[in-house]
Amino acid sequence: MKLYELSLSEGRNVSPFVWRARFCLAHKGLEAERIPISYHDKDQLVFSGQDRVPVLVDGDMVVSDSWKIACYLEEAYPERPSLFGSAAGQGTGLMINKFCDHVLLGSMFLLCTPGTYDVTQDEDKPYFAQSRWEWTGMTIEDIRSMEAEALKRVRSSLEPIRQTLAEQAFLSGDTPAFTDYCVMGGFMWARTTYAPQVLEPDDPVEAWRQRMLDLFDGMGRKTLSLEA
Repeated sequence: MKLYELSLSEGRNVSPFVWRARFCLAHKGLEAERIPISYHDKDQLVFSGQDRVPVLVDGDMVVSDSWKIACYLEEAYPERPSLFGSAAGQGTGLMINKFCDHVLLGSMFLLCTPGTYDVTQDEDKPYFAQSRWEWTGMTIEDIRSMEAEALKRVRSSLEPIRQTLAEQAFLSGDTPAFTDYCVMGGFMWARTTYAPQVLEPDDPVEAWRQRMLDLFDGMGRKTLSLEA
């Protein structure tokens, strides 16, 4: 089993989508050889029919997209701990996946993009800056100047998550599962690219985040981080 993942300067792992896949693999008790690629060598992904990470290779199976990877692992390894718990849980997982893609990561984009640029290899910085300009019409410095507004947006977007975690230890209930890993992917992006604290110390989401960092022998804590 191999997992192709984005690797920036000093081997930094910043992709929220790769982090989702890594947490899912750990939940299932599966180990994959991690294959690092950078922005300039996307040609390594041609075999997958697209150019984005994560890509999981399991024998003859090639699966791209973190949601599809989670669903594949659930179907291919039913004897291992479930990521969803039930068909209904998988349906809820899809909803959370869409929330993360379109709301949480959308709000985190402004917060994490400058730091992602800063830890991108020098040879790839022109590509990164140009692609973000094409997406937003803003330079990296334009985005950097919006930090205060970006932080406000992130905190506001978390209100449903916050209220849930005020009543239970994990988004999935008493124990973590896919919904937790999906949201935590965004926080791993912030942990690896943004030094200030995203959350107030008394925020229930922060207490949850600390629990998530401890999972799987502290996998999240052990990554190279900018977090103060």
